[in-house]
Amino acid sequence: MTVRMTFVLLALLMCSGISHGKEDRWSNFAEDGDLKYYLDQKSIVPLPNSVYIFWVKSVAKDKNYFKAEYNLNNLSYILTNYELDCAFSSYRIRGTIMFDKNRRELNKSVSDGPDSMFEPVPPESVLELVQDEICVKEESADLPETDEPLPAAPIAVTLPLESAAAEDPAQAEPPSIQ
Repeated sequence: MTVRMTFVLLALLMCSGISHGKEDRWSNFAEDGDLKYYLDQKSIVPLPNSVYIFWVKSVAKDKNYFKAEYNLNNLSYILTNYELDCAFSSYRIRGTIMFDKNRRELNKSVSDGPDSMFEPVPPESVLELVQDEICVKEESADLPETDEPLPAAPIAVTLPLESAAAEDPAQAEPPSIQ
């Protein structure tokens, strides 16, 4: 009996660890009428000059959407690999892979590589939302973390405009701090 109980507890721990890992990996960052979009947090690769490479998973809310859109009966989700330039708010698609529900590759397209052109990130698009996720993290990582208060505002100094002080600076009163 204890052997069975130990086995069941071990199996539960393993399953909870696997599902916990999935939750940490894919974050749902956007939805529209037909699709849900997930950013793969583990795939974000920073390159020099504020450029990032990452994967986005597109999952249809209605299983008939992909059939109508791509004429594929068993298409379950689409992975798209992007390269995003935060400094210039531009992107390019590096590749797209279509999968069935068993994670088998149905179709794959790869871009022309580094020769493909960057395009501007369209306003109010899924790419702008993912840009807000990735580029904001970059900006906040650049800011130093400190518990020190911000420096005080500059102090205003008033100089007396007496005629004697204007003629002989040695006789002038020191400035007053207000």
